[in-house]
Formats: sequence, structure tokens, C-alpha cells
Amino acid sequence: MAKVYQANEIKNIALMGGSGSGKTTLMESMLFECGVIKRRGSVETQSTVCDYFPVEKEYGYSVFSSVCNIEFNNKKLNIIDCPGSDDFCGGAITALHVSNTAIITLTANGGVEVGTQNNFRRAEKAKKPIAFVINKCDHENADFERTFNELKEVFGNKCTLFQYPINAGKDFNAAIDVLQGKMLVWKAEGGAPEFKEIPAEYADRVEEMRQQLQEQAAEADETLLDKFLSEGLTDEEIMQGLKSVYADGSMYPVICTSGLKDMGVLRLMDF
Repeated sequence: MAKVYQANEIKNIALMGGSGSGKTTLMESMLFECGVIKRRGSVETQSTVCDYFPVEKEYGYSVFSSVCNIEFNNKKLNIIDCPGSDDFCGGAITALHVSNTAIITLTANGGVEVGTQNNFRRAEKAKKPIAFVINKCDHENADFERTFNELKEVFGNKCTLFQYPINAGKDFNAAIDVLQGKMLVWKAEGGAPEFKEIPAEYADRVEEMRQQLQEQAAEADETLLDKFLSEGLTDEEIMQGLKSVYADGSMYPVICTSGLKDMGVLRLMDF
């Protein structure tokens, strides 16, 4: 018998981004990690779940929106892989009408592009919470810091790092997760990371970023603000506040992934 989900257990997510930002490949890794498919397809071999129309295989990118259903952490995630090309933006616009949130992908090697800005405007107009995923952190020309700085220049200080890679590039296999206070290390096949203590050389930066998260969480309501100013917030209170400021559009979380190598994908779904 199929599981019956309550309304609060169902999350509709619009997966957006410019053409070539790796949405469909990222979707393959999510489907694989949740056991929906036994092996990951690729755009190059025309074997992905989402790009199944002949015209999409011919063009090598999404033309229509595709809905994929995933069971994760006792939730049902309905993820809509939206076309990246502005020629087919209707699919992204209609997806936003039925989505709870927008995940906008961009690449660590390409940075903020026209497609990134167009999709942001659509999500903002639809009044949806927005999170950014800097994908392709494994690309040989990946420059995560430059890409994040571009995000802040274009979209402002609402862009907030939740995690960042410590070796973006062809050898990418580790990231610092500020919220969890751990270093995530992946094996060559990706998947579930190993959680390690944060090396001392990154401690100061992590503490600074965690302080920023506390400050943003405290803006959620006066009770949290008073607690923050007097004694600081607990992890639970930080999460409570961050959920609120994310939901009302006061913060744009930034997460790093490699859809191709299946690294950071589980953490993204957890988010």
C-alpha cells in the first residue's frame, strides 16, 4: 500500500537555473540517492529521467518541465526540473505557481549569468523563498569564492553561506558545513559524506560565518533577538530563526554541490 502523506509532509520544489547549470544532472543524483533509479543517467548519453522527449535529447537540454517524486526523511519531495533556456521559460513560471520554494542553480565556473537573474526575478515576483545552489564545484575552472561574491553583488547581503567547498576544482571532495559545524568529506563515488572535525585553519572563518547565521536568525522575532543579545542562541533556536527568515524572503541560503559526482546532494535534500 502506498504511503499517505499529510499536507505538511509534502514539499513542492521548483529546481531552476540557467541553461547548462546542471539541474537535470543534479536531479539524477537525487533520484539515485533515494533509490528511484538504480544508476545515474547523463545528458551526454541521453539517458536522464527528466529529458525524455526526443527534442530534448536532440537539443541536449530541458525543453519541458518534468516532475519527479522522491521520498526523503519521511517527506515527499515533488521536484520540478524546469527548463533553463529563456525560450521555454513558461515551464519555470508555471512551476512556481505550485511550488513552496525555488532552488536556483548556477555553476562555480560560470558564476551569475542572465539565466540566474531571470529565474530569480520570476521566483521573487511569485513571492517564493529562494535558495541558491552553486553546482559544478568539481569543474576544473571552478571558483567558488568569485561566484559567491558575484551572488552578493547582484542579489545583496541576503545571500548567506550555509556551506562552502575547501577544494573546489577537479579534486573537489570536501566542504565545510557551517550549520552543522562539521567538515563533509566524500568518497570518489559521492553519496553520503563522512563527518569530520573542522580543521583548525578554518575555525576562525567558520566562527565568523556562524555568528552571521545567529544574527540573521535573531531577526526572526524579538524573543530571539533578546536572547541573542544577552547570551546567544542554541542550535535549535538558530534553526528556528533561519527557517522564518528564509520563508519570508529575508535570506537566500547558499549551498555547494557537484551533481555530476553526487557530492552535497543528500545535504541539499536535507535542507
